[in-house]
Amino acid sequence: MDRPIVAVGCFVKINDSVLLVKRGHPPNEDLWAIPGGKVEFGETLQEALKREMKEETGLDVNVKDLIALVEIIHKNYHYVILDFECEPIGGKLLASSDAKEVKLIPLKELEKVKMTDTTYDMLKRYVNNEKKPYYITQISK
Repeated sequence: MDRPIVAVGCFVKINDSVLLVKRGHPPNEDLWAIPGGKVEFGETLQEALKREMKEETGLDVNVKDLIALVEIIHKNYHYVILDFECEPIGGKLLASSDAKEVKLIPLKELEKVKMTDTTYDMLKRYVNNEKKPYYITQISK
Protein backbone atom coordinates (compact mmCIF):
# COMPACT_ATOMS: atom_id res chain seq x y z
CA MET A 1 0.00 0.00 0.00
CA ASP A 2 1.46 3.34 -0.98
CA ARG A 3 -1.27 5.71 0.24
CA PRO A 4 -3.34 6.19 3.36
CA ILE A 5 -6.83 4.70 3.40
CA VAL A 6 -9.65 7.10 4.25
CA ALA A 7 -12.26 5.69 6.60
CA VAL A 8 -15.16 6.94 8.71
CA GLY A 9 -16.56 6.09 12.12
CA CYS A 10 -19.99 6.72 13.59
CA PHE A 11 -20.29 7.72 17.26
CA VAL A 12 -23.83 7.03 18.49
CA LYS A 13 -24.74 7.90 22.08
CA ILE A 14 -28.14 6.85 23.38
CA ASN A 15 -28.87 8.03 26.92
CA ASP A 16 -25.69 7.14 28.85
CA SER A 17 -24.51 4.39 26.49
CA VAL A 18 -22.48 4.27 23.29
CA LEU A 19 -23.09 1.94 20.34
CA LEU A 20 -20.14 -0.37 19.66
CA VAL A 21 -19.50 -3.28 17.30
CA LYS A 22 -17.22 -6.25 17.84
CA ARG A 23 -14.94 -6.43 14.80
CA GLY A 24 -15.04 -9.68 12.83
CA HIS A 25 -11.88 -9.22 10.73
CA PRO A 26 -8.27 -8.07 11.16
CA PRO A 27 -6.65 -5.77 12.02
CA ASN A 28 -8.95 -5.42 15.08
CA GLU A 29 -10.73 -8.75 15.11
CA ASP A 30 -12.64 -9.43 18.36
CA LEU A 31 -12.13 -5.88 19.66
CA TRP A 32 -15.00 -3.46 20.21
CA ALA A 33 -15.04 -0.19 18.26
CA ILE A 34 -17.45 2.40 16.97
CA PRO A 35 -19.10 1.29 13.69
CA GLY A 36 -17.45 2.40 10.48
CA GLY A 37 -15.22 1.48 7.60
CA LYS A 38 -13.49 2.52 4.40
CA VAL A 39 -14.78 5.26 2.13
CA GLU A 40 -15.34 3.88 -1.36
CA PHE A 41 -14.19 5.73 -4.49
CA GLY A 42 -16.70 8.43 -5.47
CA GLU A 43 -18.53 8.22 -2.14
CA THR A 44 -18.95 11.21 0.18
CA LEU A 45 -18.09 10.87 3.86
CA GLN A 46 -21.79 11.09 4.76
CA GLU A 47 -22.68 8.39 2.24
CA ALA A 48 -19.94 6.15 3.62
CA LEU A 49 -21.16 6.67 7.20
CA LYS A 50 -24.74 5.85 6.29
CA ARG A 51 -23.71 2.76 4.30
CA GLU A 52 -21.36 1.44 6.99
CA MET A 53 -23.94 1.96 9.74
CA LYS A 54 -26.60 0.12 7.75
CA GLU A 55 -24.17 -2.71 6.88
CA GLU A 56 -22.76 -3.18 10.38
CA THR A 57 -25.67 -2.31 12.66
CA GLY A 58 -28.88 -2.27 10.58
CA LEU A 59 -29.50 1.36 11.61
CA ASP A 60 -30.21 4.42 9.49
CA VAL A 61 -28.56 7.61 10.77
CA ASN A 62 -28.35 11.36 10.38
CA VAL A 63 -24.74 12.51 10.30
CA LYS A 64 -23.99 15.38 12.67
CA ASP A 65 -20.66 16.90 13.77
CA LEU A 66 -17.06 15.75 13.37
CA ILE A 67 -15.93 14.39 16.73
CA ALA A 68 -12.42 13.06 16.00
CA LEU A 69 -9.66 12.81 13.44
CA VAL A 70 -7.72 9.59 13.89
CA GLU A 71 -4.45 8.59 12.21
CA ILE A 72 -3.28 5.01 12.51
CA ILE A 73 0.11 4.32 10.98
CA HIS A 74 1.43 0.77 11.12
CA LYS A 75 4.06 -1.12 9.15
CA ASN A 76 1.48 -2.63 6.76
CA TYR A 77 -1.27 0.00 6.69
CA HIS A 78 -2.07 3.67 7.21
CA TYR A 79 -5.60 4.84 7.99
CA VAL A 80 -6.98 8.37 8.26
CA ILE A 81 -10.33 8.07 10.02
CA LEU A 82 -12.92 10.79 10.45
CA ASP A 83 -15.34 10.02 13.28
CA PHE A 84 -18.70 11.78 13.35
CA GLU A 85 -21.51 11.98 15.86
CA CYS A 86 -24.54 10.28 14.35
CA GLU A 87 -28.19 10.09 15.34
CA PRO A 88 -30.25 6.94 14.69
CA ILE A 89 -33.43 7.64 12.71
CA GLY A 90 -34.63 4.14 11.84
CA GLY A 91 -33.78 0.54 11.09
CA LYS A 92 -33.43 -2.42 13.42
CA LEU A 93 -30.31 -3.03 15.51
CA LEU A 94 -28.67 -6.17 14.10
CA ALA A 95 -24.98 -7.08 13.67
CA SER A 96 -23.94 -7.90 10.13
CA SER A 97 -21.14 -7.37 7.58
CA ASP A 98 -17.83 -7.57 9.47
CA ALA A 99 -19.45 -6.88 12.86
CA LYS A 100 -19.74 -10.03 14.99
CA GLU A 101 -21.87 -8.27 17.60
CA VAL A 102 -23.43 -4.86 18.15
CA LYS A 103 -24.59 -3.43 21.45
CA LEU A 104 -25.00 -0.38 23.61
CA ILE A 105 -22.27 -0.14 26.24
CA PRO A 106 -22.86 2.13 29.26
CA LEU A 107 -20.23 4.88 29.37
CA LYS A 108 -19.54 4.03 33.02
CA GLU A 109 -18.56 0.46 31.99
CA LEU A 110 -16.00 1.31 29.28
CA GLU A 111 -13.12 0.04 31.45
CA LYS A 112 -14.60 -3.48 31.31
CA VAL A 113 -14.72 -3.68 27.50
CA LYS A 114 -11.84 -4.90 25.33
CA MET A 115 -11.80 -2.24 22.60
CA THR A 116 -9.41 -0.65 20.13
CA ASP A 117 -6.99 1.84 21.66
CA THR A 118 -8.23 4.67 19.46
CA THR A 119 -11.89 4.02 20.32
CA TYR A 120 -11.03 3.99 24.02
CA ASP A 121 -9.03 7.22 23.69
CA MET A 122 -11.91 8.96 21.89
CA LEU A 123 -14.54 7.79 24.37
CA LYS A 124 -12.46 8.83 27.39
CA ARG A 125 -12.04 12.31 25.88
CA TYR A 126 -15.78 12.45 25.28
CA VAL A 127 -16.56 11.43 28.88
CA ASN A 128 -14.09 14.08 30.11
CA ASN A 129 -15.82 16.76 27.98
CA GLU A 130 -12.64 17.65 26.08
CA LYS A 131 -12.91 20.12 23.21
CA LYS A 132 -13.86 18.50 19.89
CA PRO A 133 -12.71 17.45 17.41
CA TYR A 134 -10.17 15.20 19.09
CA TYR A 135 -6.91 14.46 17.28
CA ILE A 136 -5.71 10.93 17.93
CA THR A 137 -2.56 9.37 16.51
CA GLN A 138 -1.32 5.80 16.82
CA ILE A 139 2.05 4.97 15.26
CA SER A 140 3.83 1.60 15.36
CA LYS A 141 6.19 0.73 12.54
